[in-house]
Amino acid sequence: MRALVAWVVTGPLQAISMIVACTALSFLAPPLTSILGYAAAAGLALYTLQQGGRSGVIAMLGAAVAVVLLTELLLNQGLAVVATSLMLWLPVWLAAVVLRETASLAMAILVLSGLAMLGVLLVYLFYGDPTEWWRQSMTDWIANLATQAGMATEDTQPLVDFAGLAAPVMTGALAAGLSFAAMACLVLGRWWQSLLLKPGALKQEFMALRLNRSLSLAGIAILVLAELKLGVVSDFVLQWALIVMVPFLFVGLAVVHATLANLNAGRGWLIGIYILISLLKEALLMVVIVGMLDPWLDLRGRTKKTEPN
Repeated sequence: MRALVAWVVTGPLQAISMIVACTALSFLAPPLTSILGYAAAAGLALYTLQQGGRSGVIAMLGAAVAVVLLTELLLNQGLAVVATSLMLWLPVWLAAVVLRETASLAMAILVLSGLAMLGVLLVYLFYGDPTEWWRQSMTDWIANLATQAGMATEDTQPLVDFAGLAAPVMTGALAAGLSFAAMACLVLGRWWQSLLLKPGALKQEFMALRLNRSLSLAGIAILVLAELKLGVVSDFVLQWALIVMVPFLFVGLAVVHATLANLNAGRGWLIGIYILISLLKEALLMVVIVGMLDPWLDLRGRTKKTEPN
């Protein structure tokens, strides 16, 4: 892995080659190869962190041109592929620039969350409440799928019902999903960089990740406001609430990692927690709550053993 990472950062052509190869392969057999799409964005983050924002832009634009040409030839969908890729590449590049300039993982994560919240705000300002658009789009997609599969109308009714339930939160869910993916790619790129410069550095940076009380209070206020029955205001804030949960999820995971390390807990505990998070939404919410309450709970400080004099 270290040899591959060292090769990627040696120049723009190497970075472009890695980004293009991973992106093209990720669209050949989704979802099995979708992880390669995240690897491509992480490669962009790595190159930007190591060589700077201007070099990162050159690699991103070069990769975009190559991806258009290659995927148009292979899949006849060049523009669609590069548009989808840029939705992830652009925020990852921006976050990598912020991380490089500030040396603050928390600041980079906040920028990604702010970008996602701005995107939702612009959708509501220019297009209004998109709930009905999402409902109609998903209903049409289900109808087309049913036609192709030869399914009866009554067989698709559960999907149509689900579309009605999901439509009000689809904008926020999409923004939160992109935000989470960008954060994950940034962390992966930073880990690759740490392999070159200082192995183990990311572990310490991640376990130290925290947000202050003001940000925690702002996040709690957004969640409370989303639960109130204030019409379109609560509907809009609900989208932001989904986005706000993402950075606090990362903080909560940092608390979990650091606390278990302080307690000298076995790796099995960490694996078990991740399994619970992936299977139970209640476990996921608990980690988010821990992240929000971290400035007051300070579990890392409470479990840290004092060094003997």
